[in-house]
Amino acid sequence: MGHGRSTTWDGEKASGRLMDGSAWDDFCDRLKAVGSEVMRDDVPANELDRAEGVRHLTRMLTYALEVAVEHSDVDRPVFHPHPRLQSKWGGDNPDNRYLHAAIDGAATYRITGQRGTAYDFILNASSCHEMEAPGTGDRRGKDTLVFSERCAADFEIAGDGSFEIMVGPDEQPGNWMPTHPDVGFINIRQYFYDWDRERPAEFLIERVGLEGSSPPPLDARSMAERLDDAIGWVEHGMPYWTRWVQEEHLRFPPNSATKLGAVAEGVKAISYGRGRFDLEPGQALIFECEAPDARYWHVALLNFWFETLDHANHQSCLNGHQIEVDGDGRFRVVISQTDPGVPNWLDTAGRSNGLIQYRWAWTNNEPEPECRVVSLEELRNTLPAATGSVTPAERAQAVRRRRAHVLRRYHLF
Repeated sequence: MGHGRSTTWDGEKASGRLMDGSAWDDFCDRLKAVGSEVMRDDVPANELDRAEGVRHLTRMLTYALEVAVEHSDVDRPVFHPHPRLQSKWGGDNPDNRYLHAAIDGAATYRITGQRGTAYDFILNASSCHEMEAPGTGDRRGKDTLVFSERCAADFEIAGDGSFEIMVGPDEQPGNWMPTHPDVGFINIRQYFYDWDRERPAEFLIERVGLEGSSPPPLDARSMAERLDDAIGWVEHGMPYWTRWVQEEHLRFPPNSATKLGAVAEGVKAISYGRGRFDLEPGQALIFECEAPDARYWHVALLNFWFETLDHANHQSCLNGHQIEVDGDGRFRVVISQTDPGVPNWLDTAGRSNGLIQYRWAWTNNEPEPECRVVSLEELRNTLPAATGSVTPAERAQAVRRRRAHVLRRYHLF
């Protein structure tokens, strides 16, 4: 599945294919073919996973079209959601708001903005490979490369919260982030810890020397190539993440979790862990671990398609600010379909099985969790006696606050 751009798409031939309709026909044929990823023998065939699989395909396509067609101009880049709340993929962190801007790694850019009150943010200058966002034109299909990485503390920020960061291959005075010719985008991860209070930062990016310039009219060649770039990423991305889930989650026993460590394509400051749950009715999984000595940490649930669950409307993730740590320095998260009335509950959103992902970031240690299955009837006797209680009304109010934060984070109200 999937193929790189053919030489038949070069120059006048690419233009001709759009003009005679064959570029669109090819796009539609390839989209139809990639739908077979949802129907493979080695992916779940139950109704929920099948429905989520089709939705996942539409989400990846929506995202790919947005990046390749609407936001591929490296002369006039814009930071846009990566991914959006409604187009999850790639094991997104529910405590993050991701932003993405296409750039030419050989050019120089200026980022200006306001710090806001987000817990932290990390900027990456990276190449366009299959694990990351779609590349367009010569930016596409580069080897994995996270060339440089900076967090908020690495930059000088004015007293009023404003900042300016120069991005490019040539060293600049003040805030500077180096790039490489193979770099194809800047990615931003904004972290939110206290969901009730923190507000997003703001980022504006401009290419130095082209401020205020206007793009040329869209031409047939460019449109044909963008269609090819978009569907090419979906063709690679669907099997890539299916393979990732099978190799990094499903090969381990159910109801277990283990350390993955740093990921070469990910943020250097993060140590990842993975696991999975598979529960019968009336069962709960206790995810227990020493609280890490980390500035940021969390535990989240995902589906087979490596999407985090609906964390705006379900308590399907909790971070170190939200989790109650017990008196022995350990925390115990309860994963179940039914609300057990404890603070550290992770709601499976109707699922009997799924994936577990945890992250320790800026950490001085990497404790590994232990998992055990208990019946809901036995749960209270298994947890520490000091474990608190949460009423249905309190849970509903907590979910209402979660939803308000997520919508505010994505500027949806």
